[in-house]
Amino acid sequence: MFRPMQERLAAETIGPAPDFRHVEAWLFDLDNTLYPMDEAAHSVIEERICVFVQRHFDLPREPAFKIQKQYLYDYGSTLAGLVKHDGVDADIYHDFVNDLDALRLKPDPALRESLERLPGRRVVFTNNCGRFARAVLERVGIEGLFDDIVDARTTNFVPKPQAGAYETLIRRGVVAKSAALFDDSARNLLQAHALGMTTVWFNNGFGHAKHGALHDATSRAHIHYETSALAPFLNSIRI
Repeated sequence: MFRPMQERLAAETIGPAPDFRHVEAWLFDLDNTLYPMDEAAHSVIEERICVFVQRHFDLPREPAFKIQKQYLYDYGSTLAGLVKHDGVDADIYHDFVNDLDALRLKPDPALRESLERLPGRRVVFTNNCGRFARAVLERVGIEGLFDDIVDARTTNFVPKPQAGAYETLIRRGVVAKSAALFDDSARNLLQAHALGMTTVWFNNGFGHAKHGALHDATSRAHIHYETSALAPFLNSIRI
């Protein structure tokens, strides 16, 4: 369960380590979870999404921004709404929106080491593009560690937090009760918790995490653990 920061830090140093010995499938969100995105980079990506919507509808910025945010709220991603209602080509969208150089990624040996110790399957579970995910994994230096990438196309553009996205995971062999999902969006953990997954909120203060655990949720009961540092957390758990 969620605990205040002071209690959580104390527990990490003197309390029992979180027990993940039941976990056989490790599911990781991509953006703002497996790689860091500071406020500047997040703003760049968000602006590129808005520009794409402006150009697609030939609209000024303000109404385009409203469409962008409404689709994000209604469907879990702007792309899902654009595909569902407006016939947008997902590859064209991702090629425009995903600016890899703007992220200024670099190898993260500590993250690689912490991921390598995890037994069982490791899966990237993202609303983004699989091609982009593979490029990110390579730049961060964690390529070759994942057994599967479940992306927007894999889920047929039904993104988290919609139930269909998690059903895709299960069809691909993930057993919910022996899976753990790490995500910076608290609302993406709601359905995972309902299915019986162990949930970890990566609260790094950016992206979806800055909206807080109560964003589109009524309580924190769906969050089993919270961390602001992924590699140290993975190194601290019992497996």
